[in-house]
Amino acid sequence: MVKVKTRGFLHITISVKDLARATAFYRDVLGCEIIGQNRIMTFMRTGEDQFVLTQLDHHVSPNAPGLPDPHTTLFHHAFLVDHADYDRAVATLEREGTPTWNCTEMGHSTFPGRRHIYFMDPDGNSIELATLLPTDRAAQLAEV
Repeated sequence: MVKVKTRGFLHITISVKDLARATAFYRDVLGCEIIGQNRIMTFMRTGEDQFVLTQLDHHVSPNAPGLPDPHTTLFHHAFLVDHADYDRAVATLEREGTPTWNCTEMGHSTFPGRRHIYFMDPDGNSIELATLLPTDRAAQLAEV
């Protein structure tokens, strides 16, 4: 029996060491919108969803250190991009010198019907950049 029925997220929180650097990264590299700030937090939006960058002096990435791979990306935040923008987004990251792990090419298929890569933000948080292939999104998510 379900005790509490949630209907989504208000926001998620991402721990960072340097708030200004992280804010610039999520705004300038990922195109997220700043919707508010205070001394230790930046409130941001991506599409219809919101997240908060929170500066913690004791931030430690939950993943093993190193370049993006199956062991350094297990705990991550997944951002969606439009299918038409995916290749351009990946090329932009590579052109900027951001190390990526292209798990689609490696046969990684936890969620069928998508293409995705992983990379790190400036504080070592793992980020997944994904696009759903142009079919019915609801049907793809139901397969999980």
